[in-house]
Amino acid sequence: MEYKIRELLKNKAMAAVLSVALGIVIIIARRAALDLLVRIIGGLVITGGVALIAVNLIRPNDGSGNMTTVLVMGGLAILAGIILISCAEGIVDFFPTLMGIFLILNGLSHLAVAGTDPDNRIVAVIMGVIIIILGVLIVMHPGFIANAIMIFIGSAFIVNGLFDLFMIKQAN
Repeated sequence: MEYKIRELLKNKAMAAVLSVALGIVIIIARRAALDLLVRIIGGLVITGGVALIAVNLIRPNDGSGNMTTVLVMGGLAILAGIILISCAEGIVDFFPTLMGIFLILNGLSHLAVAGTDPDNRIVAVIMGVIIIILGVLIVMHPGFIANAIMIFIGSAFIVNGLFDLFMIKQAN
């Protein structure tokens, strides 16, 4: 039993060190890490599309017409994965801008609600204006937002690894 616990702690320590190392790499090479993440997601989407098609080709056709829909969905998933892999850099640049546009539209909807709800008008206007300002800042500085997110993710990995190492030290 003690041997299993030592092996578990050894494996946990290895994972903790890798977590710290990954966090450092993410912080140092933010852009490359984000591009790689988009490409990995693209590969997973392609794998899902292939699996969807394969399962439906293996499964007998029940005549419901679902096979065509599933094949089209699988093909679209494969296409989306290919786009993610081949255009990762552009997607990384465009995603924060898209999020900023979403926030601006959401803020405008809060302002629209303010016009129809006299009880919550002040709160809706304040929330709408704040959300619009945040959206405009993101649209104007999309690279800053992407960098900030990657720094946060890298820091989270580092903290996770350090906490795990601390807990392992306490367990010994």
